[in-house]
Amino acid sequence: MLRTPQPAAVCAPVTFRTFVTGPPNALAYNVALTVARSPGGVYNPLYLSGGPGLGKSHLLHAIGAYLMPRLNGAEVIVVSAEGFCREFGAHLRQGHMLAFRRRYRRAGALLLDDIALLAGRDAAAEELVHTLDALREANRQIVLADEQGPSALRGLSDRLRSRLEASLVMTLGTPDEATRCASLRQKLQQGQEEAGARGGVPEEALAALGARVRGSVRDLEAALASLSAEAAAHGSPATAALAAQVAAEINRAARQPRGRTQVEAVLQAICDYYGVSRPLLVSKSREMTVAQARQVAMYLLREDAGLTATQVGQELARDHSTVLHGHARIASALEGGDAIMTVVLDSIRTSVLQRETA
Repeated sequence: MLRTPQPAAVCAPVTFRTFVTGPPNALAYNVALTVARSPGGVYNPLYLSGGPGLGKSHLLHAIGAYLMPRLNGAEVIVVSAEGFCREFGAHLRQGHMLAFRRRYRRAGALLLDDIALLAGRDAAAEELVHTLDALREANRQIVLADEQGPSALRGLSDRLRSRLEASLVMTLGTPDEATRCASLRQKLQQGQEEAGARGGVPEEALAALGARVRGSVRDLEAALASLSAEAAAHGSPATAALAAQVAAEINRAARQPRGRTQVEAVLQAICDYYGVSRPLLVSKSREMTVAQARQVAMYLLREDAGLTATQVGQELARDHSTVLHGHARIASALEGGDAIMTVVLDSIRTSVLQRETA
């Protein structure tokens, strides 16, 4: 029996209220809020772009959370492009395309993340074109998101690209110091509410951290966690001086060649495990073993080495969308309980650790 995947869950904290605004993202926030309050209006489709951790997926899910109780029972579909493709493929194989089209083309709103994953998937992309046309004709809201803007995406059909480029594109930038400090305050408050705790990190320590750690909201969250852990380990309060030390360590780690060493260790461990050479790994070969080794590399370089999709693409001579697709394939296997893939990754990670500590 065909099982229809459920739309992505929208977490309670991912709302407009928990989104910290500042000069780099205020316009995108206001437009997203307008879309949520007046779906299917002038900003349709809306396309959110920006680097990892800058808030585009937060805004997409915030729109979904706002719309779900307000569309009179019409379904709000929040899904990644990978999920859309998987569902399309499952319905196509089992001859249930009518049900697929009925669901997507009659949705109250469609919120689609990681649109670059449609690169090279011509059949699914063509289906999405018809879905977008049907939704727009019915004045149903469409929100799309990806790290790159429509004009920078590669491997998409001209028909799909034309629909994407007709969107209102909102780009979210790197937060400034004031926004970083506000994000830290909110994250600290949220953590205290969830744990039922009181106290926390003094304002001067948060200010020191926000002034020195320049990057995405995820970078700031990691820095705050490190600061709290350091303070707990020393049995002392989180001071501005300690925050400066933590920030310096984080910034130093980002600049140190260890990142390069880890990348090399990951790639060599993968080559050894699969019995392929580095030139073959980055070649155009589609042989099954090589292709899987390449996808595992895409996954581990993003998850463990912390590279962006663009940086992984540079390592493997692939474009941004291909990397996202490869990463999603491995992530999907793990989510589906693939025991063999779990063993493969554990073995490779053990090898990487041995190389790094040798």
